[in-house]
Amino acid sequence: MARDVSQMLGRADEALKRLGQTPEGRAAALRRTQRHAKSVAQRVANAAMAAAGLAVAALLFAMFVAPLGINGFLMLVLAVVGVGGWFLLRRPQAEMPTPQALKNADLAAIPRRVEAWLERQRRSLPARASKLIDEILLRLEVLGEQLGQVPSGQPIAGDARRLIGEHLPRLVDTYLKVPQAFRTPGSEPEAQLLEGLVTIADELRRLSEQLVRGDLDALAIEGKFLEQRYKENGNLP
Repeated sequence: MARDVSQMLGRADEALKRLGQTPEGRAAALRRTQRHAKSVAQRVANAAMAAAGLAVAALLFAMFVAPLGINGFLMLVLAVVGVGGWFLLRRPQAEMPTPQALKNADLAAIPRRVEAWLERQRRSLPARASKLIDEILLRLEVLGEQLGQVPSGQPIAGDARRLIGEHLPRLVDTYLKVPQAFRTPGSEPEAQLLEGLVTIADELRRLSEQLVRGDLDALAIEGKFLEQRYKENGNLP
């Protein structure tokens, strides 16, 4: 089993590198980086406003009530550091997406919602799952763009909903429900999780490629239609 897991992780590393070298993968990675930078900037701004609010409150107290003194000043510094740190480190908790919640959700929004949830869970997942999580997160980012062009009635839309909105969250949630004592490195639950993540990553890749093939087929059909139409009318050489 250990050798099989090593092989799986090796394939995952190669798959992630290949995905990162594609135009879609690079664009998806850039979007994720920009979104992360925006989130960090927002937390910094919130921390700065909170610290400024405390400082103004302390100044008004010193002007109209009583001087702060050395002890008051030290308490202010500690309060500013504590509140600022809380805003910097705080991240909103993302609840596990449920089939009910995703049933009527916009198809293009599902990968982003699951991506945000999975990003929160990765701290609780094995270190060896890191590359697989990175690949899945990047593939979800790519699919978010692709699924925006898919009509909800298409069969592939149902496949995407089930794979992203049900199977992936259920796999991770089932693993996290196993008692911590049984989730040690090299354990059977860890191996089963890794195997499941490999399967999910492969299915996400297949889904993405199927969407690309659909676009290419549609383009080829449109090209043939135009060629036949305009050649018949003598408008093409």
